[in-house]
Amino acid sequence: MVLGVRGDIDLFSAPVFHEYVCTQISPEGQFILDMSKVDFIGTAGLSVLDSVHASNLRDGRHWAMICGRPLCRLLRAAGQESSYPCFPSVDSALGAWHGKTA
Repeated sequence: MVLGVRGDIDLFSAPVFHEYVCTQISPEGQFILDMSKVDFIGTAGLSVLDSVHASNLRDGRHWAMICGRPLCRLLRAAGQESSYPCFPSVDSALGAWHGKTA
């Protein structure tokens, strides 16, 4: 499953972003969160990603994130570039999953 997100993720939209992700993912399935069309993401969005990442680790669910420039900049500024399963494209994320299961 690929979940696409676009626009701005700030203090006001972060709760909607969190609810969207949490209601769309399947408890037993893997998914890709495509953030490549996000124009802005603030620290409130980063808190949502922390929560999503923690719940996926806890539940043993595989996930990946496609990062656009705004998200890459935020992760770099926060020193969290390697904290998430980030990929430049859906194909590269799927290739990484295929490599783990092959």
